[in-house]
Amino acid sequence: MRLAWLAAALLALAACAARGVREEPPGATDALAAERLLSARESQLFERARFELEGRIAVSDGKDGGSGRFEWQQRGAATSLRFYGPASARNWRLEVQPGQALLIESNGAVRTADSAQALLARELRWQFPADALRYWVLGMRAPGGDSEAGLGADGQLAWLHQSGWEIRYLAFDFLHDPPLPRKLYARRGEHQLRISVRRWDFQE
Repeated sequence: MRLAWLAAALLALAACAARGVREEPPGATDALAAERLLSARESQLFERARFELEGRIAVSDGKDGGSGRFEWQQRGAATSLRFYGPASARNWRLEVQPGQALLIESNGAVRTADSAQALLARELRWQFPADALRYWVLGMRAPGGDSEAGLGADGQLAWLHQSGWEIRYLAFDFLHDPPLPRKLYARRGEHQLRISVRRWDFQE
């Protein structure tokens, strides 16, 4: 009788434990960790609406492309991007305000469009979501689009999928809190974008 009672008690405890424990589906822990990281980054970085960075950029569609040095200033919703190509004739400046984008060439010619993405695609054949890049370059999700993200072994953001693009973060600048991307690579089909940041600067 004692053995039967003990066996019944153990089975009851096992049943209670089984009901109280729910295993996470494969990948759920990584997804939750990535979500916490992104939420923490975004809560800090959304407050920093004024920043500058400079470095190198390369864009390709699998056949044609361009590369050079850039200087980027962000002032809230306003963007100013200067590009310096291998030859001075390929230098230009991009000025973006909500609803309007201007491309100012080295000869003084001015091209306009409703968005930076449309303007760069039409004038330079650079195909990438320029508005989203403002967020991706900080290691953030762009507003208004579904996304997935994953972490690296160091706990930093390793990749981000959004708007059909895959963005991979290859190196971070740990002199900032949170650490900021130093090298990133974005790809959608044959369209590729590489950015290497030499300097970050945040302003109050």
